[in-house]
Amino acid sequence: MAPRVCIIGAGPAGLTTLKQLQDVGVTDIDCFEKDCSIGGLFNYGPNKTGVYDNCVLTISNYLMAFSDMPPTGHRYHWHHSEYRRYLEEYSQRFKLERYISFNTTVVSVEGGPGRWQVLVQDAAGHQVDKGIYDAVAICSGAHQAIHKPNLPGLEDFQGEVIHSNYYKNNEPFRNKKCVVVGLGESGADIVREISEVAKSTVLALRSFPYLIPRLARPFHENPLGCSSDAFTSHLRHDYLLVPLQHYRRFRDFLNRLMCTIAALLFFLFPFLGTGDHHYKEDAFNQDAKANYVDKDTLYSRNVASLIYHWCNRSGQQELGQKFACKNVMFMNKVATGRILVNSSGIDHVAADAVVFQDGTQAPRCDCLVLCTGYRDVFPFLKGTIGDSGVPLSVPENNVRRLFKHVFHPQIGKSMAWIGFARPSTGGIPACAEMAARYFALLLANQRELPHDIAQRTAREGQLDERYYCLSPDVKTLVGYKDWMDSIAELIGCEVQLWRYVFQPKLFVRLCIGSLLPCQYRLRGPGRLKEATTTVLSLPVAATRWQSIVEARDTWRRHLRLKRLWPGDE
Repeated sequence: MAPRVCIIGAGPAGLTTLKQLQDVGVTDIDCFEKDCSIGGLFNYGPNKTGVYDNCVLTISNYLMAFSDMPPTGHRYHWHHSEYRRYLEEYSQRFKLERYISFNTTVVSVEGGPGRWQVLVQDAAGHQVDKGIYDAVAICSGAHQAIHKPNLPGLEDFQGEVIHSNYYKNNEPFRNKKCVVVGLGESGADIVREISEVAKSTVLALRSFPYLIPRLARPFHENPLGCSSDAFTSHLRHDYLLVPLQHYRRFRDFLNRLMCTIAALLFFLFPFLGTGDHHYKEDAFNQDAKANYVDKDTLYSRNVASLIYHWCNRSGQQELGQKFACKNVMFMNKVATGRILVNSSGIDHVAADAVVFQDGTQAPRCDCLVLCTGYRDVFPFLKGTIGDSGVPLSVPENNVRRLFKHVFHPQIGKSMAWIGFARPSTGGIPACAEMAARYFALLLANQRELPHDIAQRTAREGQLDERYYCLSPDVKTLVGYKDWMDSIAELIGCEVQLWRYVFQPKLFVRLCIGSLLPCQYRLRGPGRLKEATTTVLSLPVAATRWQSIVEARDTWRRHLRLKRLWPGDE
């Protein structure tokens, strides 16, 4: 008998969960969305919180899109309205809205594995018991509750305090003295926009972020004007992110060998990786031959020097141990002094000033803008897991206590948190899709969870906490390739590079081209013939010399002739 499934949320994670369940024949589905239409965070409106007017995505379209509906044309970064249209097209193409109840809020989920009682509130405000579901997918997103830092004296501040969740544009900050606290990717846009109209703008940090320009320069040559995420290849991840203790495992050794062969082939026969691709426009539809490092941001020595300086002070080199801020548009304002930076941390807030730990202060402050992120909350989860006495919640409110950030070890396959794996580089929707594919196969009884799920979860959680020690508050953080590969292995759709040696164009682009989500559709459950076409449609972003040097350095590391950081082991 097909299971009855409840999905909470119709944002990107909820939509792909609907699609993957439909693909395996699970169609007894109810999806509850509290808003009036799909999109989640991207359901933009002037009176809605979340996405702001000028938001442009930090991940390019090919890595942001789902593998079962990839975009066409060259890589570029969508405006939030374009991504919303993509989600609408996805929903229409696969007829997903027939499962969705809009303006419906989930009030409570109670019960135990395989038997979940769901209560909702409908558009009229009436509470409705929806009965028993065999499985629940929680796709409510990680932007449900703001994180407000505990700043001493904040309650005495006489100016305006606003969280970035409520920011739309810079007009309310015109001619004001502002202090912006924190710097994520949205914070980088917000501090820049505010600095354009404010009387003064101070950026308050506790530590420097690792910055990645969205057009890769000045870190890499970029003759095609590709987005920086186009450089995230199997080869590059093998070089930078595989712990040395794994370097001698046969699987990793074989992948390294395949990537080296691909780099040599690309060096000798460049047409295998580039073909006839000669783009006139870069990933922001700007002149590809102009030296842009980001949207509307030309290269300059001052900006390049600042980017390198901030990256060095972030403490992580290129290792992915810290959430990377893939937005450097604000650095021009830092270079020209429109944004003043204090990285010592805030000591306390006074009535009209912010005092920093180095003794300096931002006097006569009118407005405090908190770009301090969000908390994961699930207020609809009630009671305990069956009769176990264990609270029905994310253990320790830390998604690393879930298997692959998805499954509670004491619940198993009947409840999944989808959309709570946030790659240090790469798109959340692609990770959500992979989690949804595995969840769907589990419910269709085509796969089983590992028998040692609790032990694996504990081990992987400890490794993540050690590795991502530079971003201890971002519990959702994962390594894009490692996490995707681990789920692909459970599904049975992992990318085995050796299979494509005798298809040289495909082989080269798989090994040293972009880590596209559609590569996990080349084989196994959910295989799509169109995946090969998509991989072949995009050129290799790195130059021949870059690829050959990275291949060389992976072997230098393997032979212990080169260490990337102290304690590389």
